[in-house]
Amino acid sequence: MYLSLDWLKDFVKIPKSFSPEELGLKLTMHTVEIDSVEKQADKFADIVVGKILEIKKHPDADRLQLSKVDVGKEKLGIVCGAPNIKVGQKVPVALVGAKLPNGMEIKEAEVRGEKSCGMFCAEDELGMGDDHSGIMILEKGAKIGQNLGQYFNLKDVIFEVDNKSITHRPDLWSHYGIAREISAFLGVKLKGYNVNAVNTNNANVKFGVKVEDYELCPRYMAVAMDGIKIEPSPKWMQERLIAVGMRPINNIVDITNYVMLELGQPLHAFDASLINCKSNANNRECKIIVRRAKENELIETLDGEKRKLDKEILVIANENNPIAIAGVMGGENSEINNDTSSIIIESANFDFISIRKTSQKLGLRTESSIRFEKAIDPNLCEMAINRTVELVKKLCPKAKVASKMADEKKFKLDQGPIELDLNLLNKRIGTSFAKAMEGKAVKIVKILESLGFNVEKDESKLKVITPTWRATRDISIPEDLVEEVARIYGYDNLIPNMPRVAIEAPIINQERILERKIKTILSGSAALTEVYNYSFVGQEQLEKLGIDFSSHVKLANPIASHQTMLRQSLVPNLVENIKANQAKFNTISLFEIGSICLGIEGELQKNNKSKERLPYQEKRLSIIVAGSGKENVFSKVKGIVDCLLFSLDLAGDFTPIGIKPNWADKNASANINAEDRNIGLIAKLDSKIINGLGVKKEAAVAEISLREILNLINAKGAKKYQEFAKFPPLIRDLAFVVNEEILYNDIRDEIVNFNDLIKSVELFDVYQGGKLGAGKKNLAFHIIYQSNKTLTADEIDVLQKKLIKRLEEKFEAKIRDF
Repeated sequence: MYLSLDWLKDFVKIPKSFSPEELGLKLTMHTVEIDSVEKQADKFADIVVGKILEIKKHPDADRLQLSKVDVGKEKLGIVCGAPNIKVGQKVPVALVGAKLPNGMEIKEAEVRGEKSCGMFCAEDELGMGDDHSGIMILEKGAKIGQNLGQYFNLKDVIFEVDNKSITHRPDLWSHYGIAREISAFLGVKLKGYNVNAVNTNNANVKFGVKVEDYELCPRYMAVAMDGIKIEPSPKWMQERLIAVGMRPINNIVDITNYVMLELGQPLHAFDASLINCKSNANNRECKIIVRRAKENELIETLDGEKRKLDKEILVIANENNPIAIAGVMGGENSEINNDTSSIIIESANFDFISIRKTSQKLGLRTESSIRFEKAIDPNLCEMAINRTVELVKKLCPKAKVASKMADEKKFKLDQGPIELDLNLLNKRIGTSFAKAMEGKAVKIVKILESLGFNVEKDESKLKVITPTWRATRDISIPEDLVEEVARIYGYDNLIPNMPRVAIEAPIINQERILERKIKTILSGSAALTEVYNYSFVGQEQLEKLGIDFSSHVKLANPIASHQTMLRQSLVPNLVENIKANQAKFNTISLFEIGSICLGIEGELQKNNKSKERLPYQEKRLSIIVAGSGKENVFSKVKGIVDCLLFSLDLAGDFTPIGIKPNWADKNASANINAEDRNIGLIAKLDSKIINGLGVKKEAAVAEISLREILNLINAKGAKKYQEFAKFPPLIRDLAFVVNEEILYNDIRDEIVNFNDLIKSVELFDVYQGGKLGAGKKNLAFHIIYQSNKTLTADEIDVLQKKLIKRLEEKFEAKIRDF
């Protein structure tokens, strides 16, 4: 946002001792962040008034001309292609080294063999308008060699405000709002903004407004005016608009923009003849309806774009069609044009959330929508429309009010009172701040009153009534008032003291430590690449994976049409990662640690005032490996999970899965267990399903709950030293052939639980094919026997025979000799 110093001086007297730079610093320290302070004439440095002395045709170009121009100190040769230059004209000349407002730097050049030492400037190149049809022609009385800034009498200073610093301050999006702040921190008087109410005694237009949704439109004011003549606005208004980056259009549109920049209230003017007003011999009847748009309703906006609307968007309409998108942009079907003689002026207030959503949905952000997004004071509507009518009458002497003032409103602002305890003020700002202030010129009450607050003293407390322009979303709690006092008094005036606090060790975030450890393992020894995906998924994406999305949490304001829900698994987006990278790599190995959100109540409350809880959230780890059909991707993922659990000192295994996800291969999926507790799943992705998503590789994935892993690690506690067993173990190897459908875990559990002397079992070999025949596999185990005494070979032989017999009976196992 840009501010004009001359404009600010209309409302507040700034001491002459303050340079513009000092004022900019004061604004930064007290109110808003000023990015730059620029004298308006500086943008025309090295651009001067020149007189064309001679013009002749370029020898090698039909459309170019060679000109000689007098710029005061010298005469320059300039090559120009503009059709409107003539000998004797005075024109803006950008000298070599000049930088135009649009960023172009002028250099000496050779154009088709002819030397050119400067450039004649068009209106748009100087930032003085949009005209590029020809060179800007200056008045005959212009002084040759005069700087263009001096010619235009540009004495203003422009402040560039960082918009982020006023995001939550709707009152500061105007010159009058900033002037109020200057008066407060400089301690000077603010000029009252006094405008007379519109006189509607001679109204002859029956004008009505119907608001269908007061939540989206708390107030709508409008009035009709006749006797309008469309012409350029006066020079003083154009200069002010241009100075702050606003393009002049015509007197009526410029007035609405001028009032918006002055007061912060956006306005709009409709051509009354284009909104289907009904006429008879005696009077006209006009009606405006403020309603939600119909689904797929169309409107062509002032930028020439046809836009499709939906029922969440608020529009201003006549009885048949929308004529404006509320708070964003007017419609072309009601635009002010050169033939306009009757207008309807709108001054309204709209719900800030609705405007923000509409602006984002349509990809259309305007000066109007930016202000409405901040939650403007509904009381500002009246002041703004009165000022607009006043200016219309001033610029169009024949203009007159033609209707009663329509004012449909239904709003209530919470202005307090807020109790401000001076002890709280001391605590937040400094231990003796309130007491020390009594001896200074600026007191707490005076500061608040200078900002528009109404204050009543009550012993050690103040009862503060918030002004309407700060009561929309800005000031609501005592801490807000503390901030107001501190910033106007001056943060640089506060004596900094280190707080006296006990030094305590920070709380250890065990989940973060676990995350980092897992990342180190997976990106190190496991050689995986970490990815970060959005926490959003889309309906089409889930449908193709066969995932039921009915319980997914839907986003009220999605960032994209294909990301409308919160994810319940990391798998869908990892599949998209494989699709995006499959053409570049033979094998892709990725992992992600991220949050998922389930459509059930979680642990966190929505806010302190409600018992309602946010949806359940937790962090998960997901691993995906994709490769050609020759690679056993399922085994690779299984090996990575084994490696991870081993590194975390957790005993892991895999068991049959009950209900499999629709995207999982029915023959290659399992539960992942750690310390006999289910922590996730592993599965190969069904080839047909991922082919439908455009994935041409085979892929397998594992998804594990980080919360479950952390609980298991905490349950185990820290590692403790254990003495070596006093008596040596006996190890026997056992190999046998079984049907390939028999699960390893079933056999292992049978061996481990067979006898208390069997302490552990290790599978060291699996073999299929060859002489074994189809449908068979050979499993070889190390079996470790140990007791609290020395075991003999005879004892173990007896036990081993019984074990073999059990395996033969239960699994039809056939023992193989080594």
